[in-house]
Amino acid sequence: MSQYMLFLHNNGENSEMSPDEMQKTIEKYKAWSMEMGSQGKLVGGEKLTDDAGRIVESGIVRDGPFSETKDLIGGYFVVEAADYSEAEAIAQSCPHHERGLPIEVREVFTMAG
Repeated sequence: MSQYMLFLHNNGENSEMSPDEMQKTIEKYKAWSMEMGSQGKLVGGEKLTDDAGRIVESGIVRDGPFSETKDLIGGYFVVEAADYSEAEAIAQSCPHHERGLPIEVREVFTMAG
């Protein structure tokens, strides 16, 4: 089995949700996470804060990346899957997909030793 990162792209719609809508959305993610965990597929994941973060490059730290709101990554999950096809199927079952938001799937390279 390999590990895959599911990067949850955000279009800024969270700021437009009512508290009730937000709570319902959180409950869907919790239920999905528990289901994936019970299947042994979920390794971990977290929601990221809504700030732009920082860029560290050649010893210089700057604010950024100042991407378009639709390009920000709002969170991530790490899942275990046999191959990209299975990782993509897991991504499609995520509530993020139900909301019409993109999920980037990337295989994790594991260093030997």
